Parts: sequence; C-alpha cells; structure tokens
Amino acid sequence: MTLIIVAVLVTGYLLMSTGQVNHINRAAVAMFCGVTVWVLYVFQSGDFLELMHPDEYAEYLQTEQTSGLTVGYFVANNVMMRYIVEACSVILFLIATNTILEVMNNNGVFDSLISWLRMRSSKRFLWILTLLTFAISANVDNLTTAILMLSIMGKIVGNHRQRIIYACAILVAANLGGAFTVIGDMTSIMLWVRGVVTASAFAQGLVLPCLLTMCVFNILLSSLLYGNVEVRSFLNSYRGDDSTLAPWQKSVMLVLGIAGLWSIPTFNSVTHFPPFIGALCVLALIWVVEGIFTFRQNGNIFFVRRDYIRNTQFIGIQIILYYLGIALGVGALKECGALDAACDWLTQYIHNVYAYGAITGLMSSVVDNVPFVMAGMNMFDMDAAGAGTDFVQNGAYWQMLSYCSAVGGCLLYVGTLAGQAVVEVERIRLSWYFRHISWRMLIAWAAGMLVFWLTH
Repeated sequence: MTLIIVAVLVTGYLLMSTGQVNHINRAAVAMFCGVTVWVLYVFQSGDFLELMHPDEYAEYLQTEQTSGLTVGYFVANNVMMRYIVEACSVILFLIATNTILEVMNNNGVFDSLISWLRMRSSKRFLWILTLLTFAISANVDNLTTAILMLSIMGKIVGNHRQRIIYACAILVAANLGGAFTVIGDMTSIMLWVRGVVTASAFAQGLVLPCLLTMCVFNILLSSLLYGNVEVRSFLNSYRGDDSTLAPWQKSVMLVLGIAGLWSIPTFNSVTHFPPFIGALCVLALIWVVEGIFTFRQNGNIFFVRRDYIRNTQFIGIQIILYYLGIALGVGALKECGALDAACDWLTQYIHNVYAYGAITGLMSSVVDNVPFVMAGMNMFDMDAAGAGTDFVQNGAYWQMLSYCSAVGGCLLYVGTLAGQAVVEVERIRLSWYFRHISWRMLIAWAAGMLVFWLTH
C-alpha cells in the first residue's frame, strides 16, 4: 500500500510539473491525489497507525470499542487534522498579507514608483528594479510581489525583449527576497509555522547568500541588455495622482503596511499566537485607516467599485485548494512511513545538508518547490535537545531548504508559482529561458552556496 500511495503522488506531481504542456489544472490534480492517497491509507490504517503512532493508538483503543468507524475517527481527528490545520495557518497568512498589499496598491500607494522608475539606462533600471523587488518580497510573499512588480514594469517598458529579461530578473529577485524572511515565501512561512526557525535568526543566516546570489545573477544578466530602456510614450503625462488619496495619506498607509508586516514576528513571539493572527490584525488596521481616508467618498461604494483583488487568477481559491492538496499528499507520505524510510536512506548514504540542498534545488526546478520543502520538513525531526547538529532550531538544514528551493524555482520557471505567473503574463518560452537564464542561475547559485558555507 505504501508503494501505491507513492506511485499515485509521483504521477500527480509529474502531471502538475508538466502543466504547461498538458494544460491540466494543477489544483485539481493536487486535490485528487491528496484525497485519493488518504482513502488508500484508510484501507490499511490499522497497520500504519501501529507503525507510526503505536502509543497514541493503543491509548485511544483502551477508551473506544474497536471498529472500522473507530479507526476512521482516530485517523480524521488525530492524524489527518494536524496537516490540515498547519496548511490552513499558512493559507490564512498568505490571504491576509496579499490583501494588505492589494489595499495599498489599489489606493495608489505604489503609483509613484512608476514615474520614479522611469529612466534611460537599461542596466541601472535592472539593478533598481531588482533591489526594490528584493526588498518588497522580504515583506510580502514572492508571488504577490512578482505580480505587482510585473504590473509596474509593464507600464514602463515598451520593448518585448526587454520586458521578458526584466521579468526574469523580477522572478529571481522576488524568490530570493522571499527566501530570507519568514514572511516572504510560502516555504519559509511553512518552516516558521512548524517552529523549526525563528524570524531573526532565519533572516541573519540567509540575507547574505540570497543577496549575493541576486547580485551575481544581475551581473551575468546585464550582458543581455544594451542601450536604453524603450519607455512607453504615454508615461510623458503621468503624474502618479490617479488615486483619491492625498500624498500624505499614501505615505501613512505605506508606513503602516510595512511596519505592520515587520511587526508580525514580534507579535508572534510575544503572544505565541499563530502568525496569521498577527497578519489579520495588520489587515484590519489597514482597512480601518482606508475607511477613514475614503469616508467622504462613501467608503462602501468605493470598495465595491474598485478592482479590489487583481491577483485572483494567481492567488485565489485554486491556490488554496492546490496547497491543501499538496499538504494532504505529503501528510499521507509521512503517515505511511515513506518519508521516514527516505530519511533513513539519506542519513545512511549521504548525511550532508549541502547535498540535501542540491537535491532540493534540482528537484524544485522541475516540480513545484512547495511539496519538496513540505516533504523535507516532515522527513527530518527538529533536534529539540540542541546537540549542535544541523537539525536544531534555526539549524543549517532548515535554512538550506528555503534557500535552495527558492533558487531551484528560478532554474526553470515551472518550479514556483511566481515563475508560472511571470510566464503567463509575459509569455516566455521554456527554451528561451533555458538558454539564457538557467546557466546564469546555476553560477549565481554556486556563489550563494559558497557564502552560505562560509557563514555557517
């Protein structure tokens, strides 16, 4: 049965990774596989429970009469539910932070960036665009940041060739910027929610490798750029004042948004509430301030009229279902013992976190990095004793997971949701990306790994 469960999930991940070719909805595949493997698990749940939860299951059977229904209740409430709760915590956090950015964007907080970024030098534009993307992605998830910066860049650059080069740079900067903070990427949020990393130590350990990787990639990518940026002509009359808010009101919302996002880890460490509670508090504050600023415009009508969630096609119900399906699938792998068997094999024959990182990065380049990071989290347990290993809280292994999965998602754009969004917006061919971007990303990854090794 374990082999059947593994085969179902491998087939599903292959279908999801080739979505650009087969055009099958990846959320549908993830949900189908996630539900199917748990149905298969139930058929042999007694054996699996005795293998993975012998003490808990024995204690439960002492208070309940043994039957198929009893086993099903235990699986649903004591085994499966822990993966659903953890997945929902990440999803609620992403919904809250994405909406915070949308509120700011829809009120014109970022409008001034369009006129500020308008410049002639193509290489200077590359560095400013990527550094800005890197900084924003550290505060908001990389998918939302990539979509926002693509929208801004698309309003400035008119030449298609330049646009796809800058789009690739945005993808790399967004992934790397999100990888060094616990609120910047779905994978780092998962690590934070699990409790294997803390916000400050995580950022200190990864900021230099991520920043250097981006800088090396920019240096290599700049060879594709020559001449000036072909700026769209209609920007000549743009003043950045199409919002109903005054400049000082936009500044207030920007400060509140950024400060609120950075305060979430502190809120979590003080209250020990789940991270999404802090994100919801910041969102509520932003909404209240928006309501006060738009009171004279009749805030309710203003809210309905605006195109409030512009990113629904990327961050919406399909992403939620996709992530839930992935969480269910990886949970079944853990509970049937497959991940423990893989852990034993890796420990016996490899036992090197840098090799684990290389495997994660290469696999993340062809399959979405979310399931690989989720499997990596469940494969090894955190060393609570603090014996100085790579698996203690904030150990090298957990940081390596986040960094290498982010880089792997840039080797081929199919490895991250942000990459798939970039491709859908700019229509980048995989062959072009492989010829011009992948080898540059490999060199930048090697430089970043060297810095990671020196700093750890």
